[in-house]
Amino acid sequence: MLKELKEFIYKYYIEPAETGSGYNLVQEITYGLILALSLYLFYKGLKKLNIKIDEKFAIPGVIFTILIALMRALVDLGYIERSFLTITPGIVFLVGGFYILTILVTGYFFRDNYYKVSSVVGLIPLIYFFIIFLQHVKTVLPIILSFFLVTIFLGIAYLINKRFKIFNSKIDYLTLLGQLVDGAATTIGIGIYGYLEQHPIPRFLMEHFTPISFIVVKFTITILILYILNREEMDPNLRNIIKLIIMALGLAPGLRNLFRTIMGV
Repeated sequence: MLKELKEFIYKYYIEPAETGSGYNLVQEITYGLILALSLYLFYKGLKKLNIKIDEKFAIPGVIFTILIALMRALVDLGYIERSFLTITPGIVFLVGGFYILTILVTGYFFRDNYYKVSSVVGLIPLIYFFIIFLQHVKTVLPIILSFFLVTIFLGIAYLINKRFKIFNSKIDYLTLLGQLVDGAATTIGIGIYGYLEQHPIPRFLMEHFTPISFIVVKFTITILILYILNREEMDPNLRNIIKLIIMALGLAPGLRNLFRTIMGV
């Protein structure tokens, strides 16, 4: 039994990380459950500290999400040594855990100003790694193309919202933006620069349709989720943290792919 368990762990968790073959459904489900449990405990901690999950709360969240993406791209570049803690999901556990700890500690000691202090904590390493990133920029075309795609779909979302009143806060637009960045970066990276998709479901989608289908699906699903969330009777804090999770799950891999493309990795 122990031998079979070791073989299972190696086959589905260790070997894919060693070979860089991409994710499988077992990994996706496992990491999803770990993420859900971690965020549930984080949410409970926020309630105890009376931290409101609003637009201020989103600021350090965005900063740390960009930090994860930038560090992960620098691992691909070779600047940061590749190990379990510097690739997904290890880097998410590492930086994400540091983010959670930072929010809880600053929330306890600085109360209403927690988001300012935690933002500074995240900005310090972010600025350092961003300077390294700027030294390895090869092309800015991916930024221009991504901006073009994201702007188009944000414009469509604005028109849809005028008709159906889907969004109720800036966090909604931030949520959609995060997913659109991922969709645009993936579409451009695969469609133009020849990258490969690691996740099984998007890989299946783009293999059977065109790469542009990915951002279309991302856009549609995110709009539907926001529509449903904004009409459900639930704690506004819970609603907003779900939205910010959706944002981060798009923004982090999207920016990582964009940073990689810009550096020609």
